[in-house]
Amino acid sequence: MNQFTSSVPIYDFAILGAGVAGLSAARILSPSLKGVVIDSEEQAGGLAWQLGCKATDRCLYCGVCHGIQLRRDLGNFSSYPFDFILGQQLSSMFKENGNYHLLFKSGRSIITHLILIATGILPFDARQVPQYGYGTFPHIYTGIEIERNLNSEGIKTFNAYQKIAFIQCIGSRNFKEKRGYCSRVCCRYALRIAEDLAFQYPHLQIDMYYMDLQLLGGNKELLAEISEKRVRLIRHMPYRVESPNGKPILLFEDDQKVNRVEYDAVILSVGMTPNPGTKQVADILRVNIDDDGFIKDYGDGIASQENIYVCGAASGAKDIETAISDGKKVAQRILSVHQYLQQGIS
Repeated sequence: MNQFTSSVPIYDFAILGAGVAGLSAARILSPSLKGVVIDSEEQAGGLAWQLGCKATDRCLYCGVCHGIQLRRDLGNFSSYPFDFILGQQLSSMFKENGNYHLLFKSGRSIITHLILIATGILPFDARQVPQYGYGTFPHIYTGIEIERNLNSEGIKTFNAYQKIAFIQCIGSRNFKEKRGYCSRVCCRYALRIAEDLAFQYPHLQIDMYYMDLQLLGGNKELLAEISEKRVRLIRHMPYRVESPNGKPILLFEDDQKVNRVEYDAVILSVGMTPNPGTKQVADILRVNIDDDGFIKDYGDGIASQENIYVCGAASGAKDIETAISDGKKVAQRILSVHQYLQQGIS
């Protein structure tokens, strides 16, 4: 007899990750299957629930409202027939009789027939590129930091600024550091933040330094309009930020000449990286990851082990709306397979 007893909870599905993709999948699966949503954090919602609405006098279609609506729909989670295990970190797994036995570091354990990985993404830590001065010089922010404070008193400091700059692709599209992928969201969220700041503070001059703008997904016309009317686009990538007098100075080369431009503030548009928990989960479940560190999706959310799936940004950087849609799509796929197997049994 193994260490598990009949008192161990048994589920049809377990979702690893309580972000918007995992919760969206749980809503689809739970009416038909008994399930549990697991997260190492103490609170559900993931990155999406930490972000602020960027609407001005019009909606900028940032996708945050989709996460907000999901939270409203779930309420206190008591109205949906799936369990939560929060603040628990997975430590090991073994498979027996077609079921996965999951053991947590606390000693708690569950049994599940199916696993859906939805571990999501995290913003790149700008301190890993010290040449841009984040955490060292004043008046240097990350885009995520600004976004989290758009609707708070903290953003009022921008009223004193006259001239600010965005630097794109911080922590992504860098093959030397093995982060060659495009995060797919940075250009869009930077343009929306720029629009919001320009709306709040019309006096601001906003420059954006970039390689090339990736207006992926929908609402390209809106983003193109912002880039033309609100932002001065500068197709150069600064290689360093200095701050000899308390104001950031951007250094970049143009025609083999070093240019130095002073600003009141600099916003680093950080890319998205796999959640550190993704690698840990992949090792424990013995599923493959791709060259960028995301769970490898072999189509329809299928991972490299039987009855293990992946959805949302766990398989690659996605915006909020796309992550929610992917969670729903993979959940529908799982239900279709389950219904087919049930028909075969009957």
